[in-house]
Amino acid sequence: MNTNAKHNALKRAPKLLPWLAKKAGISEQRAMTLWLESERWAARQAAPGSSAYFKLAVDRLLELTAAESLREDAASFGWRPWARAQARCWAISMQLAQQGSALTARGWRLIGSVAQDHQLG
Repeated sequence: MNTNAKHNALKRAPKLLPWLAKKAGISEQRAMTLWLESERWAARQAAPGSSAYFKLAVDRLLELTAAESLREDAASFGWRPWARAQARCWAISMQLAQQGSALTARGWRLIGSVAQDHQLG
């Protein structure tokens, strides 16, 4: 695919493509390949550029992404979903630690300001 065709394909791709790729655990490049395949499939079903065409293309993309995610899960012998779940847990625990440290710092600032007011008054 030449550079101009890639640029046009990127412009037509749905904005949710990177999010969808991350959610499915596939690369953005693979998601773009699935999108192009979805567009080709939709072009055979409806007039290109019509609203029905884009609805069919997005629906097909969701189907292909789900199938690709299942294929990746099966290829990992069941470890991939666990690894993804663990990564989400680590992300949540890091967010909780950041929030906890921010609350602690806020509490110490509040205590410091109350103590300072008490010394002045």
